[in-house]
Parts: sequence; C-alpha cells; structure tokens
Amino acid sequence: MKKYKTKQRQQLTLFFENNYDKQFTISQLADNIEGIGTSSLYRNVNQLVSEGLVRRFQSEESRKFLYQYIGNSDCDQHFHLKCNKCGRIEHMDNNFSDLFIKIVKSGNNFDIDASRTILFGFCLSCKENEAEDISIE
Repeated sequence: MKKYKTKQRQQLTLFFENNYDKQFTISQLADNIEGIGTSSLYRNVNQLVSEGLVRRFQSEESRKFLYQYIGNSDCDQHFHLKCNKCGRIEHMDNNFSDLFIKIVKSGNNFDIDASRTILFGFCLSCKENEAEDISIE
C-alpha cells in the first residue's frame, strides 16, 4: 500500500511524537487535534500501527483501545512502567527487563512476551506530590 504524507497524517504523527509517554483513545485524539475527522484518524492510526510507529493497547478499565507512539524504538523488547495516578508510561531500562525475563524463564520455564508487559505503580512525581499533600494536612 502506498504511503501518503498528508497534512493530517503529519499532524497526527507530530502529536504522537510530542506525547510519546501517553496513550490516547481515538476520541481523545479527535479532541486534541483540530481538522482531522474520526474516519481519517482511524485510517491514519491503523496505518501507523501497521508500520510499527504506534502501538495499540486495550485499556483494562474501559476496554477501549489506546494508542501510543513508539517510533522506531525497540519498544517490544522491554517492559513499560505505568503510573496509576497520572497515567504516564515510561520505558523500563532494557538491562532490567532482560534480567527479569531471564530469571522468570530459568526459574519458571516460562517465556515472557515483553511487548505486552506493563508494570503498574506510581511515578516519582506523583509519589512526591502525594507525600507533600499528606504533610500539609
């Protein structure tokens, strides 16, 4: 399939690049990017997914699909850390991911699919803000 570099696709790609640490539903993308219709968003996002630039996840809470920019990174080779409070997603250091995968494989004879692994917790910023909120009371 021929790739078109339309203004809409450029806007969408730029938005994803600027928000690489967040995930969005199609409706959130429509709310944040002016001038792109829902059908164009679906078409462009699906193309970006098939090209490996955007990743599609399913939200455990709402069961909606979420999309996140991964660029040409090795995003499928390491774990991700997601903050329960702000929703920020960070890449886990590859060395730690590799070590954990090796330990699980040798100790449990189980291969982990790193491309689908997200660890949940609290980022440093939210943890510090929560500590400040407690100390103020």
